[in-house]
Amino acid sequence: MKATFDGMMFLAENAVTGAGLPTYGTQVLMNVINEAGAMPTRNSRDVQFEGAHDITAEAMAEPRESDGQKNLQTNQACFGCTIACGRISKIDEKHFTVQKKPEYWHASGGLEYEAEWAMVSNTGVDDLEALTYVNFICNEQGLDPISFGVTVSAAMELFELGVLTTEHTGGIELKFGSAEALVKCVELTGKAEGFGKELGMGSKRLTEKYGKPELAMSVKGQEFPAYDPRGIQGMGLAYATSNRGGCHLRGYTVSSEILGIPEKTDPLATDGKPGLVKAFQDATAAVDSTGLCVFTTFAWTLNDIAPQVDAACDGEWTADSRLEAGERIWNMERMFNNRAGFTAKDDNLPPRLLKEAAQTGPAKGLTSGLETMLPEYYDLRGWTKEGVPTNETVARLEL
Repeated sequence: MKATFDGMMFLAENAVTGAGLPTYGTQVLMNVINEAGAMPTRNSRDVQFEGAHDITAEAMAEPRESDGQKNLQTNQACFGCTIACGRISKIDEKHFTVQKKPEYWHASGGLEYEAEWAMVSNTGVDDLEALTYVNFICNEQGLDPISFGVTVSAAMELFELGVLTTEHTGGIELKFGSAEALVKCVELTGKAEGFGKELGMGSKRLTEKYGKPELAMSVKGQEFPAYDPRGIQGMGLAYATSNRGGCHLRGYTVSSEILGIPEKTDPLATDGKPGLVKAFQDATAAVDSTGLCVFTTFAWTLNDIAPQVDAACDGEWTADSRLEAGERIWNMERMFNNRAGFTAKDDNLPPRLLKEAAQTGPAKGLTSGLETMLPEYYDLRGWTKEGVPTNETVARLEL
C-alpha cells in the first residue's frame, strides 16, 4: 500500500501528470509542437499550421461566441486513474454538423492531441466543432482517427494533383481546409459507402491504387502520428524502427526532445539519438508489459515501477531486470517481423521527409537524418547491417 500511495503522490505532484494533463489533456501539446516546427501539416508538406490557435486545449475551454458555452465540459479518467486526461465535450447545437442530429450534441470522447492533429493541421481544417463531431464518429464507428486523418490528407493531395476528381469522390470537393469535405468523408467511411470504401483502405493502399505511393505518410503500412521527423529527429528513427509500423507509443522521444523528461536533448540533432531511441523503446516495452499507462512515466521511472511489479509477480524484479525484459520483448518482436518477411528496407520513412526540407520554424532547411542514425542504432541493438539480431544478442537475451 505504501508503494501505491507514494506512486499516486508522485503523479499528483508532477507538473505533467498532476497539472498539465488533467487540465488540458493531451491537447496541451498543440501549441508546443506547432511552435517547435514539428507539426505535420497538409500531408506533411509543411511543419507548422497557421490555424493551430483555433483548435488548442485553450480554445476548447473558451466560451463560444454562438451560445456562450464551452466545447470542453469536463475531464474524465480511465478506471482508477488519478491523471484523468480524457475529455468530455459538447458540440455547438447550431453547427452544421449536428443540425437535425441531436444525438451528437454531446461527445463523451472529446478531442485528444493525436486525433485532432490528424484531422486538423494534416487536413488544414480548423473548425473545432466539426473536428469534435468527426472524432465522435470515429469513436462510434471504430475508426482509428490517426489513420483516418492521414488517409484523408493523402486523398486531399491526390485531389489537388488532379489524380482524384469529384467523379471518384462522389461529388466531394476534397480540398485542404474543407470541414464539410472532412465530415462527409468520416460519415461515408464509417458506413463503408461510396468513396468511404476507398478511404477505408488506408493511405498505403489508396495511394498505391492511384499510382502515388510516395504520398502515404506511413511506415510499414501504418500511418505515423503528430510529430514531424524533420523537427524531432529522434521520432523519425522511432517511427522507422517501430515493430508495429509508424507509432509514437513505442518510443516517445518527444518526452526528452521537447518536454525535457527525463533530460532535455536537442530535437534537431541526430547525435545520441540512436541510444535515446533504444532506451525509450526498451523502457516502453517494459512498461507496456505491466499493463500500466505509459503516461505515468512522465512522473515515474522504472525504479518506481519495479517495486510494484515485484509486489504483484513472482521473481525478483528490479529496474535493471525490467529494462532487460523490455529489450527482450523488442527483439522477440523484431525476430517475428523478420520471419514474416520484413527487412532493413522496411525501416524507412516516406521520401518527402528524407528529401524535402522543412520550410519554416526551428527545423527550416532540415530533412530527417535517418540514414545517419540507423546504422548506429543497429549496432547498439546488437543487430546485423540487415537489421537481424545476431546470434550473440539472441544468446544474451536467452531467446
